[in-house]
Amino acid sequence: MKKVVFRLALLCAGALIVTSCGGGKNMLTLSSLNGEWNITEVDGQKISAGKAPFIGFDVAQKRIYGNSGCNRMMGTFEADSLKPGVLSFGQIGSTRMMCPDMKTEQSVLGALGKVKSYETVSDEPEVIALCAADGQQVMKLEKQVQTPVSLSDLSGEWAIELVNGKKIVGTAEVAPFIGFNTDESRIYGNVGCNTINGALTQDEDTPNSLHFANIATTMMMCPDMATETEVLNALNETKSFSMTKDGKVVLLGEGGNELLTLKKQ
Repeated sequence: MKKVVFRLALLCAGALIVTSCGGGKNMLTLSSLNGEWNITEVDGQKISAGKAPFIGFDVAQKRIYGNSGCNRMMGTFEADSLKPGVLSFGQIGSTRMMCPDMKTEQSVLGALGKVKSYETVSDEPEVIALCAADGQQVMKLEKQVQTPVSLSDLSGEWAIELVNGKKIVGTAEVAPFIGFNTDESRIYGNVGCNTINGALTQDEDTPNSLHFANIATTMMMCPDMATETEVLNALNETKSFSMTKDGKVVLLGEGGNELLTLKKQ
């Protein structure tokens, strides 16, 4: 009987080693966190692909952004390049949409609040575990494969589908759109009431960076100017862009938050 108990204890100890962090091996450098990661598992439960939660790390600014399964989230994190594997998150803010199933979101946000460390799980695919103070894995992340982008990908005219995560309502006088003339480094279009023209620039050696400058508009007044105001504010806040798997363009703010979603016309 004692032998059986001893063997069970060994098996349990082995299981804890497999599912815990902090062993001092396979620690990622802080810079390796940079980029976007799909959340594939929370508290030992697999996350279905349809939920599509993810977290993005901006290591330079020590900020995070992403989606927790329903709402967009944003916040800060603490890590020390001299202490590999140490990680914690500050206060995380989110939008306030209600979805039919909020369980995934509650699990994701709850798990992030427990995180104290991180560690490599595998290199191919690139997977890391986020762990609690007791070393137990509370979340697994898999690095997203980023499709290289360039300014030329923006060329042409794009309908504005979403502003700050919300669909464009049908009250605008004109369907809002943005046109990119990448040869002349300028934009044009309509923001719901007035037409716009402006310049676009990029940061050197950063292919997905994007800034708009000197945006001029006509001066018409329309019954509903709310959409126009939101679009113009979003353009002024744009710092970069990305492209989705279905060919849409997303304009991003300083913390990686999604400002505008565009669909090719």
